[in-house]
Amino acid sequence: MSRAISLTSRGEPIQREQLFEYTNGRFLVNEKHEVSKRYVKFDLEALCTVVSSLPSVGSPISTIDKLEGGFSKALLMTAENGKEVITKIPCPSIVPAEYSTASEAASLEYGKVLRSQTSVPVSKVLAWSSDSSNPVGAEYTVMEKINGRQLVDVWGEMGQLQQFKLIQNLVQLESQLASLEFPGYGNLYFRHFAKHGSQQIPIDDDYCIGPAYHASWFPQSGTHNHAGPWANLSDLCLALANRGLAHVQHSTLVPRGPHFGTRLEHIHILETAMEVIPKLVGYVQRFSRPTLWHGDLHLGNIFVCNKDPTRIVGIIDWQFVSIMPAFMQVQWPSFIRPPENYETGIVKPGLPPNFDEMDADEKGFAVTERDRALLSKCYEAALAKNHLQSYLALTRVNTLARDLLSLAENTWKHGIIPLRESLVQISENWRRIGLAGPCPYQLTDDDLSRHRVELSRYRDWHKLKEYTQELLHSDDDGWVPPHLDFDKVQARHAELFKLYMRKESEEWNAWNWAAALLTWLLVEGHVNEART
Repeated sequence: MSRAISLTSRGEPIQREQLFEYTNGRFLVNEKHEVSKRYVKFDLEALCTVVSSLPSVGSPISTIDKLEGGFSKALLMTAENGKEVITKIPCPSIVPAEYSTASEAASLEYGKVLRSQTSVPVSKVLAWSSDSSNPVGAEYTVMEKINGRQLVDVWGEMGQLQQFKLIQNLVQLESQLASLEFPGYGNLYFRHFAKHGSQQIPIDDDYCIGPAYHASWFPQSGTHNHAGPWANLSDLCLALANRGLAHVQHSTLVPRGPHFGTRLEHIHILETAMEVIPKLVGYVQRFSRPTLWHGDLHLGNIFVCNKDPTRIVGIIDWQFVSIMPAFMQVQWPSFIRPPENYETGIVKPGLPPNFDEMDADEKGFAVTERDRALLSKCYEAALAKNHLQSYLALTRVNTLARDLLSLAENTWKHGIIPLRESLVQISENWRRIGLAGPCPYQLTDDDLSRHRVELSRYRDWHKLKEYTQELLHSDDDGWVPPHLDFDKVQARHAELFKLYMRKESEEWNAWNWAAALLTWLLVEGHVNEART
């Protein structure tokens, strides 16, 4: 490289090799494997040449600041003339080769079409390549940098009326997306993109609907035979179950939790689900309009105006955005998801009847839950006003039908218990849902009793997992954020594992575990730290 480039990661100086390594946190388990999956080698000089040669840049690159997520590296590249762009490089061991980059680029470029029909703010694509044999040696997407602040930095400072206004503005954007017409289900691509003879459903001269791949749908697992696109709901729903079946048949099952199930048990429950699914298709048909929806709207993916935090100026991370049935797409944004026992419809959230009798901590929790419910109610009301079809898809579809279709492709991840419980609930509520004829899935009294016992243990195990993840500030992969002291978190994890092993042979439910964890926290002096 003819000139020196300043390399940083979130403002801290790094060496060149650290550009390729994963440095955004640590992992409590299988760290070497998890980090290796997120290693991406590329030709830095070639990438800088691509970016600096862009007409909108036109100047050598002077600084690169590495931003990093779980699936891709994002580089904030600044030229000597001050121009800034974002370059996104996917991790090839996590993200399906070619498909993800090609689909995200098409989704962002489709923004040109969107801008004539909507006001959804997406970044303009400046350059992209889904062929890792290019001079850079990796797939990449170069896009405009959004000028604004991430909502995560301002949400806590906003008053309730400001939060309500932002939610209303967000719903308007989502409603505009949901109003777009599409001829089928799958992911967006350019018409000229074709890999291995993959099928296409044309949208216009430039765009089409093609295979629906995301991080867990790798072609090598056999799921490419059920990747779409799909012209009708029946084919899509059966393909989701078949994709789950392909995962089980072609992948190594790693048990996660009790009663995970053998390979044969997975196959049996999936084949049973495929007998039930056609019966449900008619029930959900009127809520199945092909809908483009951003399914990962958290506080970090929304950018707001520097001066007015209620005005949305950018929405990022369109990597796995797809066109799917409205009842599977429309969902609460994660930061305004309703609390337990939330009632949809014309019901004003309030405080419990016994609020005055509560102690200070209970009152604080009750007020927090009421405020959460008010935000959810604002979202619900705005959706009903702006796009009634989406509102009905969110609130009127029986969750049993939605759960069955979403669980069928993921038994390899969650085990057989959730899908089996979904089938049990559908069988028991067959008439109430409004389905005709007998349910194809029936259990004997003994099988049902055994399932109830296994379900109870499965739920207790997941509650325990939630407790420990909250305590450790971790997730299913054992990821620990970079701002935490990893040695302390690791030591706490080891102590919790010892506690688990001591009690593993005893009959302990989730409440026993909660008490044990609380006792451990008090004894070890971690209560105040855990609260933070």
